[in-house]
Amino acid sequence: MTTADAETGRPRITRVACRPSGSRYLAYAPDGDSPWYRDLLVSPQATLEIDGVPHAARAVPLEGEKRGFALHLLEVDAARGRAIADQLLVHHGELRKTLAAARAELDGGPVADRSGLRRELLGHCVTFCNDLRMHHLREDGAFTAIEKAHPGLAPALKRLRQEHETVSRALRDLDELLQGGGEVESAALREEFERVVNGLEEHFAYEEANLLPALRGTGTMSP
Repeated sequence: MTTADAETGRPRITRVACRPSGSRYLAYAPDGDSPWYRDLLVSPQATLEIDGVPHAARAVPLEGEKRGFALHLLEVDAARGRAIADQLLVHHGELRKTLAAARAELDGGPVADRSGLRRELLGHCVTFCNDLRMHHLREDGAFTAIEKAHPGLAPALKRLRQEHETVSRALRDLDELLQGGGEVESAALREEFERVVNGLEEHFAYEEANLLPALRGTGTMSP
């Protein structure tokens, strides 16, 4: 199960024993200090990997003396599809704002102090990477339910899953460049940054063009 760390927001992956109960899964915490239990009290969204397949789930605290959650797997109907579409745009908007802040730091950074600029950029990138990784992990779980409701989206969802991996590698490359000990030329740093941003914008645009019409029931997919 993947949860968002209650303190940092970073993805936390934990092996948790879950018992099927109808269409949901029950997960019991040995005590109130279990990290994943505290995470779900703060943010009830989770991604369950069941037999190698990710599923988006909503956690509801169990009533009574037993400490734990009922994990309800995402099912996509018309109303839920519209909600997912709206949420997708909100998340993309937040991620774009973080990228814009990083670009502003890069544009305004003093040429003579590359280390200072590097620290500022690294701070933005750490925040962005954590947010994006959590976003993609949750999307991978939601894609399972979306594909079940919209089989015609299977090719687009396959491409998006692959792009998640490509984006992660590109961000790791940028992170290594920022954390490296040697001097970094401004042009090289800007080139790598723009390569990452352009790849993300293409990813976001493809996702929006292909998923939003189906989820909102307003049209067909883009080629």
